[in-house]
Amino acid sequence: MQRYLFTDGENAVQEVESDQALHSLINLTADTAAIRIWVFNTREWISYAAFIKQRPDFIKKEIVLAVPEKKYESTRQPVKSRGRLKKAIFFTVAAAGIFLVYNFTRIHWVKASPLNISAARPANVPPMDVDSLINDIEYNRGQTLDRSTRNNLRLRNTWPDLVELKLQANRETSSAGTRFSSLVMTIDNSTGNILDNALVKLQLWKNNEVAASDTFRFANIKYDAQLARQLSQEYKGDSISVSFESLQSKGFNFCYSASMKNRAGNYADRWFCRSE
Repeated sequence: MQRYLFTDGENAVQEVESDQALHSLINLTADTAAIRIWVFNTREWISYAAFIKQRPDFIKKEIVLAVPEKKYESTRQPVKSRGRLKKAIFFTVAAAGIFLVYNFTRIHWVKASPLNISAARPANVPPMDVDSLINDIEYNRGQTLDRSTRNNLRLRNTWPDLVELKLQANRETSSAGTRFSSLVMTIDNSTGNILDNALVKLQLWKNNEVAASDTFRFANIKYDAQLARQLSQEYKGDSISVSFESLQSKGFNFCYSASMKNRAGNYADRWFCRSE
């Protein structure tokens, strides 16, 4: 037995349980272009023209099996009621399915404690005995260094204790990982001299590997107030780290570069600005 859903674009959807009944509904419709038919066990509504292409035998059956209009009228109301019920059930099930798919597939972010970190001490600037360095220099030169030179030596070789790089961010977690937003990068300079330039690297880590890297340049970093910058970027990963790539200050002849490798033994005055 053939079963269909039928609509003429104006009246409610009706369930049809035979070709004869479908013929009658079509014959009662003035504009066949507005007709839409859903054949049971298919997945979509189709037009009357598309239906005839799929069922070329339907036109022939219409001539032989046409049902008198009086017979159709006696059963029309029950068909109409059942069609409304079927339509309501169909849309309810579809809406529930969409809601469940959306609810289970979307990512739920949960607010976590804020991120608040400081840059680690660079590997190529290990702690050193500056007094011993000064004594070696004075011994080799055979003269005592003046106070300004001594101070500059101390600043250049103890700068990780005097220049702090900090990062703050909001943090959220989910099944997809961790999300960092509203990042604020701060440099606190307590050398007593202006830092002319600073190049900072931010690295995003996933599975103990660097997944992304950004660099940010700061200039004219004074010593009487912290210099802060808010970043608009949002990062998704396991963790974030920050470090100095380079630092320069004419005030105490200071030029640091993270690219200079660590050397064992006598470090001398490694961060004195030297012309290449």
